[in-house]
Amino acid sequence: MAQLIKLQDFISRYETDIYRYPSQYIRLKKERWEKINASLDDQQPKLSDSTFFEGFEDFDQNWLEPEKKGLFGTLKRWLKKPKSSIEDVSEIETPFQEFDQLSADRKKTKEEIKQEFLNELFRFQINWASSTIRDFSYVDKRIYEDEILKYFLQHFPDNYLLLYKPTLLVKKAPIELEIILISPVTTFCITIIENDDMSVFKTDRGNYWSELIRDQEIKRINPMLSLNRAESLIKGYYKHYEVEMPVQKIVLSRTGYIEGEYEPSNTLLIDKRNYSEWYTKLRRLPSPIKFVQLKGAQALLKHSQSTYVRRYEWEQDNDEINIDEFFDEDK
Repeated sequence: MAQLIKLQDFISRYETDIYRYPSQYIRLKKERWEKINASLDDQQPKLSDSTFFEGFEDFDQNWLEPEKKGLFGTLKRWLKKPKSSIEDVSEIETPFQEFDQLSADRKKTKEEIKQEFLNELFRFQINWASSTIRDFSYVDKRIYEDEILKYFLQHFPDNYLLLYKPTLLVKKAPIELEIILISPVTTFCITIIENDDMSVFKTDRGNYWSELIRDQEIKRINPMLSLNRAESLIKGYYKHYEVEMPVQKIVLSRTGYIEGEYEPSNTLLIDKRNYSEWYTKLRRLPSPIKFVQLKGAQALLKHSQSTYVRRYEWEQDNDEINIDEFFDEDK
């Protein structure tokens, strides 16, 4: 399941420390899966974890490129500290406490349990992508029903990092993007054009593409406008922070067709005909999370807009501190 590191303009746990939370997420996910397996009836066969942890059997040792491991030895030792020695209480919270009944129903099939596990992770990821230990963003209920968001999270493995409709700041001006998917080797800027299973999208160099649905023709804004803007921004940030990773644009139509003489440069046109091949290729990428991938994600998160409020309990603590400081100054 891909990791949701940024959701719209919500504050994200990953933006506080991109080098820490990917490995922590994998650990928590494995622990939860093992707990579900352990709770199954002895007469019920154990569930294979190959679906969820492909390529991550040795994640803690391989999540950085070999030449970078020495630089982050201290960080990794810190991550392995006992829970009692870690100040951030987010390390010791129970991330799945709301869903502890998932594995209690032993009459469910393997596929049902797996799907419930994925749905549980989906809710958990939205929580991490909209809060930190001190702050949180208000999440519209419709986000939990966003099928495209669920698709990207539930159909790609853990070594992919997802920014979903983030708002990047360029000279303090907010610019909303669509989908940024960062693999260990490539950053993908993706826009989805879907409507009807029989839709045919005609490419064009101008401001509009046309969508043909049976006998009806509809004008659609050229998806390359937003993709070109996203590519330009990301390449600019990558150059500034010396992130050496290619940026690939993708127009994705899982249910329709894309045709036309105009073929945009540095762009993959993925439709119903070549979707399966493209999807399989991305899913089978065996590489673990790499340092350059995290560095690229950090560059984008650093320039992302976040709208949030302070948690009530932290506001109370701040009030008490301010009062103490006031009386100290009065003396």
